[in-house]
Amino acid sequence: MLQEITHLAALAPVGLIAAAILVLPGLLVLLPIGTPLPAALVLAPAVGLVPLSVAGVVLAALDIPWNLTTAALAMAVAFGIFWLVGRRFRFDRKVVPDYGWLFVSALGAAVAASSLLTVVALHRGMGSLDTASQGWDPIFHMNAVQWIRESGQATPWSVSPIFAAGGSYYPVGWHLVVSLIPDDVVAASNISTLVIGGLLWPAGLAYLASVIFPERRGIWLLAPVLGAPYISFPFAQLMRSGQWPNGLGTALVPAALAILILTLRLLRTSPRERLAGQGFWHRRVLPTVLVAVLTLGGAAAAHPGAVMAVAVAAGPFVVAYGVPWLGRAFRHHRKSAVIAVTAGVGLFITAAAVLGQSRLLESVMSYNRSVRAELPEAVPFAVFDLATFPVLQPPDIDGFNLYVGLLAAVGALACLILRGHRALAVGWISFVLLHILAAGPENPARWLTGFWYKDTQRIAPMIAMTGALLAAWTVDQLARGAAGVVQRAMEGRGARAHRLGSGYAASAIALLLVAAIYVASDNFRAAERIAVTARNYSVGASGMGVLAAGEQDFIDEASRLLPDDAVVIGDPFNGETYFYTLGQRRVVYTQLGSATSGNEAKEYLRTSFNGIHSDPAVCRALGSLGVTHFYEDQPGMSHASDGLADWPGFYGTDTAQGFEVVHRRGPHTLYRITAC
Repeated sequence: MLQEITHLAALAPVGLIAAAILVLPGLLVLLPIGTPLPAALVLAPAVGLVPLSVAGVVLAALDIPWNLTTAALAMAVAFGIFWLVGRRFRFDRKVVPDYGWLFVSALGAAVAASSLLTVVALHRGMGSLDTASQGWDPIFHMNAVQWIRESGQATPWSVSPIFAAGGSYYPVGWHLVVSLIPDDVVAASNISTLVIGGLLWPAGLAYLASVIFPERRGIWLLAPVLGAPYISFPFAQLMRSGQWPNGLGTALVPAALAILILTLRLLRTSPRERLAGQGFWHRRVLPTVLVAVLTLGGAAAAHPGAVMAVAVAAGPFVVAYGVPWLGRAFRHHRKSAVIAVTAGVGLFITAAAVLGQSRLLESVMSYNRSVRAELPEAVPFAVFDLATFPVLQPPDIDGFNLYVGLLAAVGALACLILRGHRALAVGWISFVLLHILAAGPENPARWLTGFWYKDTQRIAPMIAMTGALLAAWTVDQLARGAAGVVQRAMEGRGARAHRLGSGYAASAIALLLVAAIYVASDNFRAAERIAVTARNYSVGASGMGVLAAGEQDFIDEASRLLPDDAVVIGDPFNGETYFYTLGQRRVVYTQLGSATSGNEAKEYLRTSFNGIHSDPAVCRALGSLGVTHFYEDQPGMSHASDGLADWPGFYGTDTAQGFEVVHRRGPHTLYRITAC
């Protein structure tokens, strides 16, 4: 562990730069309107994506390239705008109560502990920040980042050309941020996952805990630590599945949910309290609503799926706060309440009608997802955060997130029975049920999970979010109960002794419980977390790896020997696509999914390139695509693609004539095509 920490310390500079790029834009928006620094630091990554996304669109419209300089200038403009806004609408009280620097330091230590546990496991799984992920999605995302750097276009409609698609929408919040990190695409992408999973996520859990449990400071400390054993995030979604943009959206959900809950609390404030507070609307409600809108907008900019996750998680809180508020409104302002309800229903129906016409949403909702688990295995799969799909490997209790999962389940049941924090418990249960539906098999209710592509790996992080808070609540309850026994044992020693004894005892007991869980769960399931991360970073993985041992270095070296206008062709499942990611040289096939994108020339070459000496159509196709070089490798299996069966054109080519060797090492050879 010490050696790992020393190695990570050497990576701190680029990590701090990446964190600054994620946080500073939001601070330039939040601080001018008086948002207190602790809350601003957590909300900033989401809020900052709004002006950054707007800047990307505006700069593209003005034909100004997207880069660190132009983004900084755009944020200076945003700072000026919100400085003017802050002169009119400014917070007059803290979003989070101020408990002093001692407690703030303790909270920072808890977040740091969770961050360290997560980052060490992530880095061990990667092996190195310079190691390229071989996941299906990461290949797409790294090439999209390279395209933004090359084209200077950073809008949701500008990544399509490199993938031979039309002007379709794709969320680029993650891509535009990573494109600004001053490192190569691979390292920048990897460092972003460390920041997202190791910093944004635990900080968000702590902030959400502070909002849901404002008077239970122990839970603030426990929540980020008890979130660390969950594999579902960041390890499964962010690393194994490689859903980097969606993972950024997921990491922003706790902060977005927290500010939404704060807004609901303000709106339910009684009329007497509103009249008593000077500038209630201008100093409290409007700034909070503004920050909530910006936070949700930033989450949507990262990935629209985050908004749906917030909607499900916030639903129980909306009911808990909204029903009493509506009751008071109907009693005292019936006409206004009727208008408000009618407007809300109308807005919902309109939004549903508009979304119902979206072909993109229809394709997402109807996604054909294979079965991951069936009942009864689907229940422990959801509750206990299994690392492997039960259809592939029957559940084994050794693979359970047993202790934290049990604490979360007990906490949910207790909250329902005790009528305390029911909204949180209902949220956890809702995500568990959605996870079970998404796991399969196909049934009439499975369409409800279509917003997440019926993918358990997109839903599971929300179980981790709510589960970590419920587990923290349970530990805090147990510690307080045990401390009560200590307090009674101290009777007769004075009230001050009672309070100090109870407080210190509760803290010590909670710490011991967490330490016991850490030891009993094999260091918070460290081996499983590392193994899940390593899945896409292991070279030569049977049936999975796109790259063989040493192939990344070969492609990097070979790319340097190519002219800037070179275009490389080859089997994308066998390394061709990495010439763009690693060497900034154009390739014909830029992704694994829909690799030919319906292009006739690309499709023809996929099956017929090896007929280059006898088929004139091959040279015509190569000419239409501007191809200059051919990358040849030995056939193999990768992501269920059989090179000889699925990409036969790139194997068995006679390269003795019409091809000049540019670089060769072992089975890897890069040729310049002279046959055409």
